[in-house]
Amino acid sequence: MPTARLLALGVALSLAAACSRDPAPAPAPAATPAAPTAAAPATPATAPPATTPTAEAASAQVLGEIGGLRLEALSEVPAPPAEGEADVGGDCSVAAESAEARAAEAKGWKVFAQREWQGHRVVGVAVAPGVAAGMGCTSGGGRLLFFRDGRPLAQLLEPGAGASQIDSGVQGFDDGEDARRRGDAALGVFDWAVQRARVRVENGALALAALPEADLYCGGRAAVPRVEGVELKQARERLLARGWRAAPPEREEPGFVSGMVEAGYPEVEDCSGTGQGFCSFAYRNEAGDRLTLVTAGETPTARHAAVQCAGEGEPRGADAG
Repeated sequence: MPTARLLALGVALSLAAACSRDPAPAPAPAATPAAPTAAAPATPATAPPATTPTAEAASAQVLGEIGGLRLEALSEVPAPPAEGEADVGGDCSVAAESAEARAAEAKGWKVFAQREWQGHRVVGVAVAPGVAAGMGCTSGGGRLLFFRDGRPLAQLLEPGAGASQIDSGVQGFDDGEDARRRGDAALGVFDWAVQRARVRVENGALALAALPEADLYCGGRAAVPRVEGVELKQARERLLARGWRAAPPEREEPGFVSGMVEAGYPEVEDCSGTGQGFCSFAYRNEAGDRLTLVTAGETPTARHAAVQCAGEGEPRGADAG
């Protein structure tokens, strides 16, 4: 794989679905009442006002909790938590291109991503999206706000995550291409680099769903097991057990990746010598579908698996842009 393509995959990871950061501008939706199933329950008259994130969490209707993430109903856009400066440089926020994103900005958030999804506007917000050394853009303590018909319905967050924890929180979501290839409409959501859960619309209401043990692509013939956060050796074993086989690239000599080849990974395509140390590995199945596994770290750990069905173009995965 050319270095440029590998670096593109690495960048897509570090931005956590950065392709969702540049959607086409959309007109502001008309403000109509939200569906009853997604609205937060009314606060009793005797209850104190929810003026802090803790009070908000205590009074919010929890729609689902999975893997350290919580989906909560909203009746209004919450204010960001008061906390110190994040250790980041630059500014990775994007322009608010919808009324919903501007409503979040008015509360004091910065927007790092936005897109239309299943009749909803999804807006990714954080206190201080910025560049962290060796990681690229991060949105520590980030969360997703879900709107319908211009009104806030829910938020997805990692309770306790803050801007100072630069790799924490919900920092991105996919652009819909991976869902199309799987044949469903679930929204994959990510921390800085790894997919953690999915959000679905069930009977008109938002629901948080755990990741399946495997995703099916290419009409169901290509099964991709969960490898996110798994060390390379185990990730490779899972792929081989699902019918994938190493597909070493054509080359005269290993060069920079000779150590990986000698360690028993001839399928290594390329590695980045800086930052998070991304490496890519190539596999194929009997149908000719291609899978590219991307790892990162001194002890290579899988971050992302992208599938290219036989006869199609570039590989696309759950967080590719």
